[in-house]
Amino acid sequence: MFGYFMYRTVCNVVGYLYPAYASFKAIKANNTKNIMAWLTYWIVMALFSVGEGTADNFIFWLPFYYEIKMIFVIWLILPQTQGAKRIYDSYVVPTLTRYEKEIDKKLGMAQEQVTNQGSELVKQGLELSKQGLAKLYEVAAEGILKGKND
Repeated sequence: MFGYFMYRTVCNVVGYLYPAYASFKAIKANNTKNIMAWLTYWIVMALFSVGEGTADNFIFWLPFYYEIKMIFVIWLILPQTQGAKRIYDSYVVPTLTRYEKEIDKKLGMAQEQVTNQGSELVKQGLELSKQGLAKLYEVAAEGILKGKND
């Protein structure tokens, strides 16, 4: 039983560091085939990472849980198994294709809402800054006048 520390170390190296470097090399070489393979991997890994965070809260107690996850990450990346490509082709593409319009619509609405609320927060922040500077100026002026009167 490796345990959590070994799992995290292996998964960070195999699941993130090596793929990041290999992605860099693929982009640098302008190798479209490798770039597509690494993009596929990163999409699957992102989905796994989101699911992993949720699953960890509920099933961390299962025997060999971390070992199974470690083997899964290795399976995703190995060229011999093409795990990421299998999951991408079998599950990700059909699911995202099916819900693509709805996802785009919801993302557009969320983006608009964030933009609107962000603008409002910036306005409020500027107003608070203006009030703070006015108060600072007032206190500084009082201090200067008090110093002259002493």
